[in-house]
Amino acid sequence: MKYSLYTTTGRLVKRLFGIKDISLMKKNIKKRIGKLVYHQKYTADDIVALMQEMGMKEGSTVCIHSSMKEFYNYKGTARELIEKILRALGPEGTLMMPAFPPVKKAFEPGYVFDKEKDPTEAGYLAETFRRYPGVVRSINVRHSVCAIGKNADFLCRDHHRCHDCWDVDSPWGRLCSMNGLVCDLGMPHCYIGTFEHCTESRLQYEHPYWAQFFSEKRTWLYYDENRRVCQYEDYNSDSEKRLREGRVTRYFTDKDWQIRRLSNLEVKMLHAGQCLDRMVELGRRGVTMYYVPSPKNYSFG
Repeated sequence: MKYSLYTTTGRLVKRLFGIKDISLMKKNIKKRIGKLVYHQKYTADDIVALMQEMGMKEGSTVCIHSSMKEFYNYKGTARELIEKILRALGPEGTLMMPAFPPVKKAFEPGYVFDKEKDPTEAGYLAETFRRYPGVVRSINVRHSVCAIGKNADFLCRDHHRCHDCWDVDSPWGRLCSMNGLVCDLGMPHCYIGTFEHCTESRLQYEHPYWAQFFSEKRTWLYYDENRRVCQYEDYNSDSEKRLREGRVTRYFTDKDWQIRRLSNLEVKMLHAGQCLDRMVELGRRGVTMYYVPSPKNYSFG
């Protein structure tokens, strides 16, 4: 793979200073400083109450992205938070979280995805949720999800039949079609969530810039419910991609998303369908979160 100047520089810095993971290093430094500044304690009830103030209600469909490394002053457990959120959503509600398997493992030759056993690299809360009784998981190596509740089967059942990870029949596409809520707990300030990639999936048929994101067809292996090895195919591209979500979030309005804080914990609530519509509209004008590949050499109407 040909790397951009940004990636080449980053690889050089890591090699020179013996840094294995720059992102993890930054998070650890931020945590050390943050624990000196923020002291307010909070519980699962406090998080749920804030989520409700921001739009979550009984019967909502909610996808959560989280980083529990940012829960400095949280007094509780991951399972307790999951149970309190499910109680607030009620029997008509649905909770979803990302559940992609370890990336390095997923790209090993001969890897067979096991939706029952493979852990997720989406964080501690997501892994706790994956193990929660009654949770179902979609079959997709790159961007599997887990869900529980009324719409769980609808969200998860067709992921391996999709053209790509984020098309209209993927969990992410269906979440947007329902205008579900995406809640980010402790994620970077401009982070949107995996549904943001539905933008390129929607626009790939309209413009060559977006088509390049799906230029490669790949076959993936997985175990079915009878432990037989099966396969599916989808489209993507392994070429380098780098992004800054702030390039598009600056166009979001208060009706698209809200950002609040609980002690140190930044909580975001996004309306997935509205935000996707906004990003698709921007994408048609050449405004994108990606700076690699750059849209500068393309003409947009």
